[in-house]
Amino acid sequence: MNAAASATDDQSRAIAYPFDAASLAIAGPPGTGKSLALIRRALRAHGEGRTVLLSAASERGVAQLRERLDGLEPLGRIRCEPIDQLAFGLVRRHRREREPACESVPIDDVAAARVLEEVGLQLFSLEWSEFISSEIDPEITGMRAPERFAAAAYRLIRKLRAALISPQDFRAACFRGATAFYGKPPNFSSPELFMDTQQKYRDSLHVTPAELARQHSRELDLIKILVRLYEAYAAALWARGLLTPVEALYQATHLLREVPSLREPALGGIDVALIDDAQDLVPAQFAFLQALFGERLHGVTFAGDEGQATRTFAGARPDQAFGNASETITLTFVQRGDPAIVRAAAQVVARSSAAGAAPVEFYRAESLRDEARFVAATAAARIAAGTPPGEIAVIVRNLRCAQGLIDALLARNIPVDVAGEMNLYEFAAAQDGLAALSALADPYRHDRLLRNLEAPWLNLSDASIAQLCGEPPDAQAMLFELPDDEIDETQPRWDRKRDLRLGRNVVYGEADAGLSDEARQRIGRFRGARQRWEQLERRLDLRVLARTILEETVLATAGNGARGRFTGALVCRLMARIDAFVRRRPLATLDDFLAEADAVAQADPELVLLEPGRAGCVRVLDVEAAKGAEFDCVFLPDVRAGAFPRYYVPEAFLFTPRYGMIPKENVGDARSARTAKFTYVLFRLKTRERYYAEERRAFYCAATRARERLYVSASGRPTKGMGAPELLEELRGGLTG
Repeated sequence: MNAAASATDDQSRAIAYPFDAASLAIAGPPGTGKSLALIRRALRAHGEGRTVLLSAASERGVAQLRERLDGLEPLGRIRCEPIDQLAFGLVRRHRREREPACESVPIDDVAAARVLEEVGLQLFSLEWSEFISSEIDPEITGMRAPERFAAAAYRLIRKLRAALISPQDFRAACFRGATAFYGKPPNFSSPELFMDTQQKYRDSLHVTPAELARQHSRELDLIKILVRLYEAYAAALWARGLLTPVEALYQATHLLREVPSLREPALGGIDVALIDDAQDLVPAQFAFLQALFGERLHGVTFAGDEGQATRTFAGARPDQAFGNASETITLTFVQRGDPAIVRAAAQVVARSSAAGAAPVEFYRAESLRDEARFVAATAAARIAAGTPPGEIAVIVRNLRCAQGLIDALLARNIPVDVAGEMNLYEFAAAQDGLAALSALADPYRHDRLLRNLEAPWLNLSDASIAQLCGEPPDAQAMLFELPDDEIDETQPRWDRKRDLRLGRNVVYGEADAGLSDEARQRIGRFRGARQRWEQLERRLDLRVLARTILEETVLATAGNGARGRFTGALVCRLMARIDAFVRRRPLATLDDFLAEADAVAQADPELVLLEPGRAGCVRVLDVEAAKGAEFDCVFLPDVRAGAFPRYYVPEAFLFTPRYGMIPKENVGDARSARTAKFTYVLFRLKTRERYYAEERRAFYCAATRARERLYVSASGRPTKGMGAPELLEELRGGLTG
């Protein structure tokens, strides 16, 4: 039997596996048809009259499954939705029965992080009674930068929630780990430990019993702070009825464990569940499925690839789905794309040499600009040769570093769409949109007003802007002379209108006399538009008002080329954000939306996602956004040490159930930058090695998105691979060596 026939048999066996049996796992490398088998299995269940939950580990994965179903006939009994939606429905119904006046509200991680900041205000102002009574030392690891401490604390608490670890369990594990570690310290003089530790951190291993006691005391203080923050955060969410996806899963799982009779209402008639990208499931998702379908997960099918497990440091546990499946069917035949690309990418994960040639091209650029030029020129050549732009992807490890690539593509008039872990408000088009909206809401917000004056819809010269920022020609003279000792000759004369001067000059025209005729006309048109918007604000819905302003400013000057369409797509995303905001808060004003936009713009980049926009464009994606997709041609740029893979930068504090809290920074009267416990645990758990193994899997995942051609590039000279691997050189050496 040939490979294709064997693969057909394996896929048929996966599709035909009985639904009433315990869980099934469909595994295999990219391109072997796992998702296709999952969908066909869902269609089979639907044909048998069953109600199906078709889902994935992420909303992105669910959206891709929904796209595949859209072309089929109406399938009323297939519910394609995220797992957490079931959890949210259960919690909302249960709480409404218990507390009719309290409505559960879904929120995202950005809003949840703001809740943590609110409950931590007393902590950061050192107003806790423990500080006042000197029970806790305020000089705790990470506390020197409160904003960074809050962000790190939220990331930790989110992982704890996803792992179903309550504040009480967290406290117990931390104190247990501290007692075990400091009660019987390890051998800090171990040669293996010493050689594994970087030279600059070896001084952390030279600790006396007194120093260990001091570090122990500081660790206990940190535990008390984080436990109290965690308790206050969880209480605030419950009191306000706020539910993030992870919070909904946490509460729903505990409800089902405490009240098993809620299982049937929670299922809502669902008979079977089929879950894609199972390697990225966090414990809360897996435990919720077990609470619904039983410990053996009867009727549940998982599909995924442990080789693409790129979320383990974010809390994913691929071993849960694949390790607990009653049967695993592994698909091995690559049905789409060139199997040589899969083999070549696999060598990076296995750190081995690939046999035979592969359709992979390498480019070592002199600089990032040269590399962006190579990507754009090659993509343009592919398009000219007949490859549709939608069949080309540029996949990066960090989307925030892709602006140069985007600009290079747009400069060649190549249509571009962006998706992944990136804040919409980092793009100039979105910032221009906020500036235009702010011109109505707050013309004295001078950073945004200046952006309006420089934008294409006004396009004032530097001289005109300087005139608007200065005092009017007929400024009133001072009535009284200041004493000589109060005059600062280096500073211009102060008056109480100084902070409002630019806004007043633009709104009221106090400096128009000093402007040229053309500038005066432009400012006059802008002033007239503001007056018209003020009238519309009284009678228009916020969504219509915002759309009117954006259409008259950013969109009116965007142009028809690729750059203009890219700008238009970003502004459309901004308008979609406004629509969603109004649905959540129907009575909100433009000021309210701008305040939320400011908060989102300052949010931790890891908490904000940019969803896909237009079709038919070259896709610039990060690895997570590229999962499940496939393209004729894929570019992997910036594949150099520190960029792809990224350098391992540990959090301010780590946590494991065995060791408890693991503070990184050594504060106070410390002789070293790191704590002895942190250095030891990183060595014992091989954290850096595990991190770079995940980065290799990320490269494998990205590279295998290519069906026909893969381009791998980097800039600058390669390093020796001591701090982080040089994946481009490894792959090139394996294919040519």
